[in-house]
Amino acid sequence: MKSFEAETMIYARSSTVWDIITDDSNYTVWDSGITRIEGQMRNGGTIRIRTRTGGHRTFRLRVQQIPGEMMTWTGGLPLGLSTGVRTFTLSPQDGKTHLRVREEFSGPLLGLIWRTVPDLGQDCTGYVNAVKERAELIG
Repeated sequence: MKSFEAETMIYARSSTVWDIITDDSNYTVWDSGITRIEGQMRNGGTIRIRTRTGGHRTFRLRVQQIPGEMMTWTGGLPLGLSTGVRTFTLSPQDGKTHLRVREEFSGPLLGLIWRTVPDLGQDCTGYVNAVKERAELIG
């Protein structure tokens, strides 16, 4: 298994942060790293995204949510040959919110595919910083 992770403390309520990270219609407005998104970001839904680091490739992801607490985006190759899971975790703390984003990759083809995966550490850090900026501006 390989992973990337970033976290930050946001000076805004967790409901504000949750609204930002689940608002699929505005992901391309703020600096999320996503250049295109289609579908509905709801529990059990499917989204299709394009990212700055992914070029013209479209990623099809299943969305799972525990409202206000956690969300996952899962995608990959058939039969579990390669799987990527991005997990968003919110932890409220006295009117602030700790946001953690972790991207994990696994599967039997990971060794071959890993060489083609860009460094997503910067993407994760950029994402949490962009959420922080937007939430603190709104909240």
